[in-house]
Amino acid sequence: MRTFRAVLAAFVAALLVSSALATGASAGSLPKRIIDEVPPGDKQVSYNAFKLKGTVSEPQVDGTLLPYAEQKVKILKKACGSCKWKTVKKVKTDERGVFKTRIYAPSKGRWKWRSKVDNSNGYGNTKGKVWTLYFR
Repeated sequence: MRTFRAVLAAFVAALLVSSALATGASAGSLPKRIIDEVPPGDKQVSYNAFKLKGTVSEPQVDGTLLPYAEQKVKILKKACGSCKWKTVKKVKTDERGVFKTRIYAPSKGRWKWRSKVDNSNGYGNTKGKVWTLYFR
């Protein structure tokens, strides 16, 4: 009876380890969502504030796009090329997958910005394009 339990425990442990390795290996190959945003450019709404608008959608197997409705999108910024990305805001999409927010430019220098959606529901981390905001 003891040998049966030992063999069964070893089999279950091997099964758990192999499934953990399989999910870890496939995490990098998850499909990505589509982030379509318009950099603020000339959309200045006050002295140092600009309007950012974008949409997030999820591609389906049949080729259709579903909106990423009522979910969180992170807005990230960094001050230099070697600096780390910092989360500035977390905004929520509406029922059509659209998010809108204000972002602020520095009085001197430049900031790099991008949006990001974390992995969930079978989709991997998705990052938007990097763009720069500054005063001329």
